[in-house]
Amino acid sequence: MATVDVESKFEEKIRQAGLMPFFSANESHFLDLEGDLFVEIVARDSTKLPEFGRIAAEVKAENPSVKTVVRAHWEVEAVGDLVQAYNVQTGTPWFGALYPVTLKSGSGTKQIWVEVTTLASRVLKEHGFDSDATKRVVRDFVADQLSIGGASYWDPERAPQLEISGDKAEYIASKRSAKQ
Repeated sequence: MATVDVESKFEEKIRQAGLMPFFSANESHFLDLEGDLFVEIVARDSTKLPEFGRIAAEVKAENPSVKTVVRAHWEVEAVGDLVQAYNVQTGTPWFGALYPVTLKSGSGTKQIWVEVTTLASRVLKEHGFDSDATKRVVRDFVADQLSIGGASYWDPERAPQLEISGDKAEYIASKRSAKQ
C-alpha cells in the first residue's frame, strides 16, 4: 500500500468518525521508510486519543507494515511556583526544586513536574536567572520537549516528569546569553 493510499485511508476513517476537527493535519506525518510506512497521527484534543488509537489499530490490522504513533498536541498553560523536590513514588525529599506545569490539549489537561536539579539551579543563578526567569526556562524547556514528534516523542501521559540537569542548564544559559 502506498503512502498516499494510507493517508487517504486514515483521513477517510477520521472523517467518518467525526474527528476531523480534532485532527492536526499539519503536525501528522505519513512517511515511506523503504517499504515500511510510518504514520504519526496528532490529535488537537487529548481526550480523543482512544478514538484515534482505534482508527490506527484498524488501519494497521489491514496493513501490518504500517507503524503508528498516535499522540496529542499539548501546550503549556501555566508554570507554578517551585516546591521542594521529592521522590514521586516514596515521597522522600531530595535536593533540587520541582515546578508544577499544567499542559492543555483541547479539553484535556495534565499536570507534569519539572525537576531543576541543585546544580542546574546554581548554574541558572550564576547566569543571573531569578525565579521568574527560571520559570520561563521551565516553560520553554517543556514547550521544546513537546515540539519533538516522531517515534521518540515525549508523552506527558506516560512520563509526567522531566529534568533540567546542570548540563542542560549550561546549554540553556549559553543560548540565552548568545541572544542578548
